[in-house]
Amino acid sequence: MTWLKRALIATLLLCSGFVGAASEQAETGSLTIVGSDTLSRLMSDWTEAFYARYPSISVEVQAVGSAAAPPALQQGTANIGSMSRPMNADERSGFVVTRGYPPTEIAIASDTVVLITHPSNPMDSISYDKVARVFGMPGTCGTRGRVSRWAELSPAHAFGHQKIQVLGRSATSGTYQYFRRAALCDGDPGVFTNEIPGSSGVVNTIARLPTGLAYASKAHADKGVKILNVIAHDGRVLSPSAPDYPFKRDLYMYTVKSLVEAKGSAECRFIDFISGPKGLMSLRAAGFEQPTKVEGSLTLAEAADVCR
Repeated sequence: MTWLKRALIATLLLCSGFVGAASEQAETGSLTIVGSDTLSRLMSDWTEAFYARYPSISVEVQAVGSAAAPPALQQGTANIGSMSRPMNADERSGFVVTRGYPPTEIAIASDTVVLITHPSNPMDSISYDKVARVFGMPGTCGTRGRVSRWAELSPAHAFGHQKIQVLGRSATSGTYQYFRRAALCDGDPGVFTNEIPGSSGVVNTIARLPTGLAYASKAHADKGVKILNVIAHDGRVLSPSAPDYPFKRDLYMYTVKSLVEAKGSAECRFIDFISGPKGLMSLRAAGFEQPTKVEGSLTLAEAADVCR
C-alpha cells in the first residue's frame, strides 16, 4: 500500500470520527422525568451518564412520587413518567382521553419491598399475618386484632411492652399503593402509621429509631437497618432473595409519545442509552434487577428496538 493510500484511509477514518462526535454533540432537545421516589437514585445515575454523552439535551428529574407521573404525562409537562407500580385503570383511561392513545408501558426494573428495623432489634423475621396486624386496621386480611407492642410479636422480645413505632409511605407513593395491595389485601393502612416522604427518609428514620418497624424498597435499605425475613403461611422462613418471597414487584416507565412517533426524540435517545451496557450496569449498581417479561409491557430492549 502506497503512502498516499495510507494517508487517504487515515484521513477518512479521522473525518468519520469527527462526524460521529459532531453528530452526537448536535443532538438537541429536553428530557423531563417525573414520578417515583424509589427510582430516584437510578434515574439520577442514568440521566447523569446520558447528559455526559448528550450535553446539548437538557435533563430534569422530579422524584415526587409515582402518582405524579400520569397527570404530568397527560398535561405534557413530562416526557417520561417513572412509577414503582403500574398505572391503574383510571390513570390509563385519563391518559387515553387526554392524549388520544394508550400509554406506552416499559418494565425497567425488578424490586423487592422489605420489612426493616433498627440493627439493635433482636427480631430476625415476622410472619405474613403479623405484617397485616401491625400495619393494617383491625381485621386486615381476615386477621383478628391489632399488634401494637413488641411483646405481642414475641413474648420474650427485649423491647417488651414498648409500642411499635410504625412507619410507612404517603398515599402518593407507588410503594404505599403496592404494599397496601400485597401486604394488606387492599385494606386501609392503620391510622397510627407515621407517613414518611421518600424511601431514604424511611430508612434514615428507622436507622435512628430502635423501636421502629417499616417497609421500604430493598434498593434503599442498604445501610443502617436490619432487613427481616418473612414467615409464610406454611411456616417457611423466606429471605428477600428467595424466589417466592411475597413482596416482589416490577417498576415501570411511561412515555408521553408512542415510541414510533418518538423516533429521533430525546425520549428515544434516552431509552436506547439506558438499554445498553452502561444503563444495565447502573441498574444493578442501584440495587435493582432486570425484570422478567411482564405481560402487556415492553422490555427496555424491546422499547429500544422500536425507537430505532
